[in-house]
Amino acid sequence: MNPTDGPLCTIDFEPVGKRIAVAPTTTLLDAARAAGVGVASICGGEGQCGRCRVVVMTGQTSAPTAADRLNLSERELADGQRLACQTRVLGDVKVYVPRASQVIEQRLQIEGAARRVQVDPSVHAHAIETSGPSLDDPRSDLERVTDALAPVPGMRWTAEPAVVRPLPALARRTGWRLTAYARGEEIVGFAAPGRKPIGFACDVGTTKVAGYLVDLETGEELGAAGVMNPQIGYGEDVISRLVRATRDAAGAADLARVIREALNGLLGDLAAEAGVARDQVVEACVVGNTAMTHLLLDLPVDQLALAPFVAAASAALDIKARDLGIEAAPGAYLHVLPCVRGFVGADHVAMILASDLDRKPHAAIGVDIGTNTEIGLARPDRGTLTSASCASGPAFEGAHISHGMRAATGAIEIVRIGATGVSVKTVGDAPPVGLCGSGIVDAIAEMHRTGVIDDRGRMKREIEGVRVADQEPEFVIVPAARSGTGRDIVVTQHDVNEIQLAKGAVAAGIETLVEATETRREDIKEVIIAGAFGSYLNLDSALAIGLLPRLPNARYLQVGNAAGVGAKIALLSRAERERARNIARHIGYVELTTSPGFNRRFALSMLFPKRPVYEDA
Repeated sequence: MNPTDGPLCTIDFEPVGKRIAVAPTTTLLDAARAAGVGVASICGGEGQCGRCRVVVMTGQTSAPTAADRLNLSERELADGQRLACQTRVLGDVKVYVPRASQVIEQRLQIEGAARRVQVDPSVHAHAIETSGPSLDDPRSDLERVTDALAPVPGMRWTAEPAVVRPLPALARRTGWRLTAYARGEEIVGFAAPGRKPIGFACDVGTTKVAGYLVDLETGEELGAAGVMNPQIGYGEDVISRLVRATRDAAGAADLARVIREALNGLLGDLAAEAGVARDQVVEACVVGNTAMTHLLLDLPVDQLALAPFVAAASAALDIKARDLGIEAAPGAYLHVLPCVRGFVGADHVAMILASDLDRKPHAAIGVDIGTNTEIGLARPDRGTLTSASCASGPAFEGAHISHGMRAATGAIEIVRIGATGVSVKTVGDAPPVGLCGSGIVDAIAEMHRTGVIDDRGRMKREIEGVRVADQEPEFVIVPAARSGTGRDIVVTQHDVNEIQLAKGAVAAGIETLVEATETRREDIKEVIIAGAFGSYLNLDSALAIGLLPRLPNARYLQVGNAAGVGAKIALLSRAERERARNIARHIGYVELTTSPGFNRRFALSMLFPKRPVYEDA
């Protein structure tokens, strides 16, 4: 999409009101990304998902492709509807992006159940007060301030040129009263006197990025915020992004660039709201699944995308924040927690830290349900912690669901079916426009409870509310007259099957891990559900459809964004950071795809539990 010597094409994106000039033959999807217009693309621009529908209002574009004709009817094509990833501009055009195709802000789960930690960060602040240079004392500025630091036997202070550059002007402006931020023997920054050291913790999720600003002396949280992961524009799931990164170097660079920009922007917003200067931010700690951290660091992912799914690096890493384009103290480091295996990443280690799963006095399970679901099982009687990972897919985030969406305003999050029909509750109490993950789980649990679908997931056509469209049965959740889109919101047979696949993967993963560790179901006393989806999930519905196992002696605990809490803990405590390394080194791992009986267990887990387990509504 580099400019050429020829004339550029101007694209107007409505209703967002953004305009951009691009080279001829640029796709509308690439132009939207360059303009900062969020257009949904689950498949990463391969023409397979059909989610990037736009309307070409005026102007000349390329002819419809086979992918256009596969996803759009002739009437839709005649009305100007096209797939943004397939349509190339040949002149100035005006494009309308429907709400259903927009990547809109969703409700982001950033909080988690916190726990106390003894504050002992990697970076400490040191107050310096010294005299200025003279003809009798011509020591260098750096030597002058390091000599004034509290003497530590054997300590040899070092500082990079980037750290020293602002020192002369700062020291003379403050009358040689300074704050030095030191990470061991390395000085990572200087600031005005009294400036506290600040840390930035971040959980880079596939869908969202949660950031936290923390006082490194007191452990106080100064601010928290979440943003969408901008890599969504290149593919909604991990595999689509890995394919993009492995296909060409430019794709990998783009994925690294946009997430780095998101982290830097999030840090800037938090610092501004807290009244903190960028040069006070002296340490960052980032977690995420293995693919997300590899893409952030621009590490090779070819080997991660193919069996046996090997990480380029699994140990904890320390990188200069400035090398990732993150504006902080000039010598500040970004610490990435270790990962366990190819698809059990630093976020799983952080979840274990935050929930104390490795220190439970009883058998316990921790599960973070998402596009990729990580499961940990602690056996304190044996001193073991074992993990597994299953590809549950993006259905729980609304993807691949006919009227699915993320948890944005208007998303249906609660569904109840009673004698008077279907009732729903939406995010923000806005008119319903689609179903988010918790809503689709609720809907299917209710449909099974009331007999709309049987134990095998087949929809019964004779039930009131079920109709047939395009030879497929579907159940009306919200009629067009009450929806915010003017169209019926339905659950189709395909949607039921998608949830069966997703919940079957999670349930089979848990059952396989329980069996592989020779754990008795009655011995499990706790099930910890972490993550954004788990925070809003109706536990009764999850148990009813068999997404989570019914364990006779277990209590179920929803802990929110435990990965983000784990990142904060590792930011604040060197001991906890070392504990994270020990967890990653000693945790066991079960490869589900090669485990005996997994395929059969997966097939059985796709079924719904017998209806008698439910209580009447």
